[in-house]
Amino acid sequence: MTCLPAAGALLLILALPAGLFAAESPLAPAALAPPEEQASAKPAWVEKLGLGGFIRSDYYSASKRLDGQKSLPGITFQPKSLPKFGSWGDAKIEGRITDDNLRRDNRFQGRLLEAYTNFYLGSVDLRVGKQNIVWGRADALNPTDVLTPKDFTLLSARDEEERRIGTAAIKANYYRGDYTLSLIWLPIFNPSTIPLTAPPGFRITEDKRSQGRWTEQGFAAKIDHTGGDVDWSFSYYYGLDVIPTGRSVTPTLTNLSHNRIHMVGADFAKNLGRVGVRGEAAYVHTQDPGGSDIVVKNPYVFYVLGADYDVTEDLNINLQAYQRFIINYQDMFQIQNPAMRNAAVLNVIFHQQMDRIQEGISGRIKAQWWNDTLEAELLGVWNANRSDFFVRPSVAYAFTDRWKGFMGWDVFNGRKESLNGFLQNNTSFFAELRATF
Repeated sequence: MTCLPAAGALLLILALPAGLFAAESPLAPAALAPPEEQASAKPAWVEKLGLGGFIRSDYYSASKRLDGQKSLPGITFQPKSLPKFGSWGDAKIEGRITDDNLRRDNRFQGRLLEAYTNFYLGSVDLRVGKQNIVWGRADALNPTDVLTPKDFTLLSARDEEERRIGTAAIKANYYRGDYTLSLIWLPIFNPSTIPLTAPPGFRITEDKRSQGRWTEQGFAAKIDHTGGDVDWSFSYYYGLDVIPTGRSVTPTLTNLSHNRIHMVGADFAKNLGRVGVRGEAAYVHTQDPGGSDIVVKNPYVFYVLGADYDVTEDLNINLQAYQRFIINYQDMFQIQNPAMRNAAVLNVIFHQQMDRIQEGISGRIKAQWWNDTLEAELLGVWNANRSDFFVRPSVAYAFTDRWKGFMGWDVFNGRKESLNGFLQNNTSFFAELRATF
């Protein structure tokens, strides 16, 4: 999705003079930088607006759009502004302008990632605007994280953090002791971007349902407890699924649509010395509770349970097990009509409903050296049912406080009728140089 007007508006906002914002109240939180760093060479209006961001240059040996493109040199500019209005509020505006293949003319993209204002009203906080709403305490695999869309085609060494693309919402948090009650209204739906490119002679259309009609809006609530022996939360979401399903319209045309879901979930985390135990679970009720519609995903239960261990201050190991139970499961590979079967198979691959019971493990090993300037990480997910896997070995080195380099390998592997086997052509070596400002 190309949004050049939004990117232009972002840059215009970032260029506004500091006088448009109220002076910072003495009650506002102190800046993170120590006093000697505050007296920097930055102009006062830059400090007032909280301007920052990064620019990065990268190379990927393969695209993540399943479009067959190889050897992609790219560049990305991601500015942000964090203005403060005093003790009563602040804001965030962040956008991304990227060309992930400088060797092609049609890869330029501009996107507004977040643009919201916070209002602090005693025991109530209100956040209004486009924002990322992140749910779940498990590592990377989060059954309850169903509100915020993601761009799964993003080329970035830090794609876990940066693939979120925000959704329009009004979120109210009410604080009482260790408890937080969140109520969320999502008036305009924003879907995820999935790695799917139509082959020659075939068309894929998508009904993004982003007009703001009542039938497209979403609602969510969460109660969260932080502090004491155990952190935990219970959550609920009623709205559209950010991941689309495909329906075969003609032998050469498939339409992607987004169906309504209910999600009821919970998570917890507890520290036992140097071991952290965490878990997360969700039941998702869909528009096909009986499993009779081959192009609407079935209801399911998905849970993750794991632990992480600090071997030393600079070495952490995380291991998790997961299971997904598909209710009223159907074997889509048995459908006789080829066009309907292909669309149904793609649906169960992307929604990971290929088997009645799916299970696997995920893990992460992270180490740091040289005063945390050198980092190495090994991340992996293995699906036991189909023996497909994703693994990412990577290293990062901070040359200075501003300059950082990354290098790694994204490996997708497995048989074709599996998620990571389907994404096998996305396997790629990558290198990136990033400068923050």
